[in-house]
Amino acid sequence: MRKGFLKQITGILLLAVLALPAAAQQLQDFEVNYNNGKVLLQQKRFEQAMKELRPVTAAAKGNDLAPEASYLYALAAFRANNQQEALLMLGQLKQQHPQWAGMPDANYLLANIQFEQKEPDQALATLGQVKAPALSEDVDRLKRHYLNRIADREAYEQLLQKYASDKTVAQVYADKLLAGWYRPQDKPTLERLVAKFNLDRKRYLNPEALRKKAYQVAVLLPFQLNQDLAQSARKNQFVTDLYAGMKLAQDSLQKQGINIELFAYDAGADTVGVKRLLEQPELKQMDLVIGPVYKSTAKVALRFAAENNVTVINPLSQDTDVAGNSHQVLLFESSVATQAQQAATYAYHTFSPKTAVIVFEGSTSDTTFARHYRQQFQKLGGRILAYRKINSAQSAATAGVFKELTVAGVGHLAVFSERMTAAANAISLLNSQPSKLPLITYDKWLDINQITLRELDDQEVYFISPKYFDQTSPAVRNFRKRYTARYNIPPSTYAYSGFEMLYYFGSMLQEYGPDFNQSLPLAGTKRGVLYQGVGYSNAAARNEFRNDNQYVPITKLENMQLMVVNPAGF
Repeated sequence: MRKGFLKQITGILLLAVLALPAAAQQLQDFEVNYNNGKVLLQQKRFEQAMKELRPVTAAAKGNDLAPEASYLYALAAFRANNQQEALLMLGQLKQQHPQWAGMPDANYLLANIQFEQKEPDQALATLGQVKAPALSEDVDRLKRHYLNRIADREAYEQLLQKYASDKTVAQVYADKLLAGWYRPQDKPTLERLVAKFNLDRKRYLNPEALRKKAYQVAVLLPFQLNQDLAQSARKNQFVTDLYAGMKLAQDSLQKQGINIELFAYDAGADTVGVKRLLEQPELKQMDLVIGPVYKSTAKVALRFAAENNVTVINPLSQDTDVAGNSHQVLLFESSVATQAQQAATYAYHTFSPKTAVIVFEGSTSDTTFARHYRQQFQKLGGRILAYRKINSAQSAATAGVFKELTVAGVGHLAVFSERMTAAANAISLLNSQPSKLPLITYDKWLDINQITLRELDDQEVYFISPKYFDQTSPAVRNFRKRYTARYNIPPSTYAYSGFEMLYYFGSMLQEYGPDFNQSLPLAGTKRGVLYQGVGYSNAAARNEFRNDNQYVPITKLENMQLMVVNPAGF
């Protein structure tokens, strides 16, 4: 009897010994899956990240990675627009690991999903569980972003009653009163909220603000009204087109119940004249100022914005020096630095291996572009194998540079020059390769007559296209039709820009009020009416605020049609 018992014990011990290596291997596999999933999540390859992380979410013995893997899986599912899967995983996380140290982040994500599913009551209750001081500002921004979207006054007032101690809920309600909800009978409620939460009395109890029925936007452009019309008409066509586009946007916004009053001022490059203009009392009362456009007046505009807390938009500049470090001054365009950085980021995450050869024209703009591109690519972990300057005016020397390049096994080639000589030599180099080598460059190459679209289509050529819009889209066709009918000429790129700019910022004024700047990080990148996207936050830096438009379309020819390969959003 005892002998049989000993045999049984021996067998159990043997199985346990054999099982140890298998358990250890499983934990090692979990670690590999976890690390792969994190990298894929950073690369925005969300569905692949979910596949890697899924096994690690199992509550296996010794699997200390399970709670964080569950959170990252839920985050990837949310980014992949699979909210239900994210909710299921967060539910599993809260059930299996209720004491996990990262639970504040999990609740923050859960609230984000609940807001997206139009369940603000549940979202606010969930955020009430987030006690981490490090997340307090993020929690406040998240509330503001989604509460501002609530258009149903009755539903909002129910939230206000239920979350009577929440300052953000109260302040957004006060903002909505100023933005159009206010009625004379609301005055006691508004006064009570101002006193209870110590809100700015000058802003929220200002009789003029309470009577606001429309947003006032000043447009400071070089109309040159004091010059002979025949002499200035052609030179100033871009100004006329820009303003004409704004007028059409004003009409479109009005049809949606958003009333924008435009006030045009003639503002050129004269610093003294612009300074005198901005000292006028009515300019200080504007909800938004568009312009001036010239760099010579940038410091004057910066000072005006800071002293009067009025947001100023430069409609044309691509130079971040114009905006300085102010949150009150924005560029509607993407800066040169942003274009280069976003292109480099796309190249790093798209092309393999993570190596590049960069060729650039010796001009100041191309040299600057190449420098920012190189810095960003290296910052992400890529390697620059060659960095060559050219002068396309010297055809033989330029051809020699391209012939000397060693590109076998290189991840991609980047050429920053608008000159035909550089483009022709680059295409010749691509044609000589045994396999296709990705090339990234300016979209100006599409206008070089000496190179056909077929040649560009046959190769893997990617274009940096900051001003791209789809000419075939119904919205663009409708705009072109309306513009031509009204002005008897087809719209220029400036007309498209003027429309998109006023439409975007007019919508932001309606949604967030004149202090919309604080909501820009959470607003993220929005699809435009005509443009592919507009956004002022850097997703790679925890949605950090930026002064210029952070979305830069990258395009590629497919069957002779230009396609966007990095659509706005996720």
